[in-house]
Amino acid sequence: MIPIVICDTTTNGINLYKQLLRSCPNIHIAATANSSESLLTLLEEGVDASVIVLDINIPFTNTLTLINTIHKEYPEYKVLVHSIISNLAVLKQLLNAGIAGFLCKKETVPIILEEAITNIILEGYHYPAYCNGHLLETIRQHKEELQSVGLFNITKQEEAVFRFLPTAKTSKEIASILGSSKRTIDVHCFNIYKKLGVTTRTGAVEVGSSLRY
Repeated sequence: MIPIVICDTTTNGINLYKQLLRSCPNIHIAATANSSESLLTLLEEGVDASVIVLDINIPFTNTLTLINTIHKEYPEYKVLVHSIISNLAVLKQLLNAGIAGFLCKKETVPIILEEAITNIILEGYHYPAYCNGHLLETIRQHKEELQSVGLFNITKQEEAVFRFLPTAKTSKEIASILGSSKRTIDVHCFNIYKKLGVTTRTGAVEVGSSLRY
């Protein structure tokens, strides 16, 4: 079970999270906060949680400063920003401040919220598929930072497969060259796509090329 802290300025917002996560047995709401002050108090007291689900629209609060403070002073907590705001400029600033993931409130359904929280624990990050194009510039500028959370932690076997992705070779042909099975190549491709935050071969090639992997 993953313990989390919810930070939302309204009672209705907190109740909505409780309702959404009621159907997610792997997620436990350890505490809630309705302001940056109450959130920082919880962290200072050492609340037993792993992920902070945070909206960036907190009145009278510089949210970037808040996230940066959490990132530097309480690194054991990972921040998942859950907000209606999702433009490139904001995402770049949030990433630079130290967030571990982003989820747009337009996708507020239990399974997606649970997936985002779980991905942060298992992979170290979560960025939904629709953000990929917007995040390309951010990824280029913050490659070193993203490597530290495992976004580009590709194994040697996956790297060998990755080098064939820009070519026209099929999985069967790649398998023959590498002395492997088609199923194994498909698994490697799946893992590569997941680590690069894409869903297609073309997307993997685009991200990989932009980073000169």
